[in-house]
Amino acid sequence: MLLYQMVRPLMDWALKRHYRRIDLAHTERIPRNKAVILAANHPTAFIEPCILACFLDRPLYFLVRGDLFKKPLFRLLLEWLHMLPVYRIQDGGYQNLKQNYDTFAACFKALSEKRTIMILAEGRCIHEKRLRPLKKGTARLALGALEADPSLDEVYIVPVGVNYTHADRADSEVLIRFGEPILASRFRESYAKQPNLAINELTDALKESLQEHVIHIDYPQDDRVAENMLEIAQSSRSQQLIKVVTNSEKALEQEKEVVGKINRMEEGDKDTLKSLTGEYFGRLAQFGLDDAALTNKYARKRKSTIQLLAGLPLALLGFLWHLPPLLIAEGVATAKVKTIEFYAPVRLVVWLATTVFYSLLWIILPMITGAWWWSALPLMALLSFPWLITYVSQLKQWHLGWRVGKMESHDLQYLKKLRGLILEVFNRSEAHNPTTITD
Repeated sequence: MLLYQMVRPLMDWALKRHYRRIDLAHTERIPRNKAVILAANHPTAFIEPCILACFLDRPLYFLVRGDLFKKPLFRLLLEWLHMLPVYRIQDGGYQNLKQNYDTFAACFKALSEKRTIMILAEGRCIHEKRLRPLKKGTARLALGALEADPSLDEVYIVPVGVNYTHADRADSEVLIRFGEPILASRFRESYAKQPNLAINELTDALKESLQEHVIHIDYPQDDRVAENMLEIAQSSRSQQLIKVVTNSEKALEQEKEVVGKINRMEEGDKDTLKSLTGEYFGRLAQFGLDDAALTNKYARKRKSTIQLLAGLPLALLGFLWHLPPLLIAEGVATAKVKTIEFYAPVRLVVWLATTVFYSLLWIILPMITGAWWWSALPLMALLSFPWLITYVSQLKQWHLGWRVGKMESHDLQYLKKLRGLILEVFNRSEAHNPTTITD
């Protein structure tokens, strides 16, 4: 418990700096002082548990891959962080599966004590905007807890839809929505008679609920065009930096509506849209621009040149101080991570650990050498980090606004024409698909 409480504020600080916005909607749907299972989808390696642990007002217990528990030291640390192993066949064959009985017994005990357990219901981590088939572990856990403790009147399964604007990037948005709880007791009687049937029925009910809270692109071949249309939609939203929002659904609803229209679109329109967006975003990349820059979202940033120049010396000092941890994190993630699902999470954790160690060095070494006043530098750098993130974002926007201002007129008009055609194709069938994207 002590390690959990120590790590939580550090990860809270890191997550707020890594993401532009973390949006949690309907946290009031999580029952208090009850046995609760938070069943979430799994688009990134381990960020979802970190976010919920930091921003929900209760301690959580997590089910994670059993192969992480092989080394005794790792096992001890993970247990201190409230993590319990779930063994799969690929984690050591069938002989390791029996170890799951101990894990389930620990989960049953935690639920009997009215605690909250988080489970990643899809089982596998794949970086994509769609809900994948659910494993049956959530249903087995809930119904098994009711069977193990007859005095336990209810286990509440809360669907948790986790969505990222760009899961592999820093400075993106996390959109999380909690669904209405599913009552495991509804399946208690059928579980006593036909366990497998009850488990399947509960899993289907969870899938149906999760689908309402997850951005879901029906076909992988539509991923690129959907991402392009989402970027156009996102550029119309205000840019809120380092903010955790509770119970705000507007952003997620917009993303779901855009993807829903792509899913329903006729193939001819969809093919036209793919061609136009491919040309449009290819041209933007050639000019080093993004969609928001073309719509003059950054035009006002060109007027803030004096303010940016005034803050530049302090920003450079702050950037140079933070540069070693950033380079180490990027280097480790690039060298060690083989899949996109783990890239951003590993980079984040390495950056946090390196920043903590790096800061301690700056505190301890000056004190040992007698130049103790230098020890204040890491504190000042960490406190000014939110300002530095804001400054870098404003500088980037100023630069993009400047690039647009320097473009040849015919290039700018061609891009705007392409964008207009994209919106025309996307919005043309309003009678059947009322979602509209406007500037």
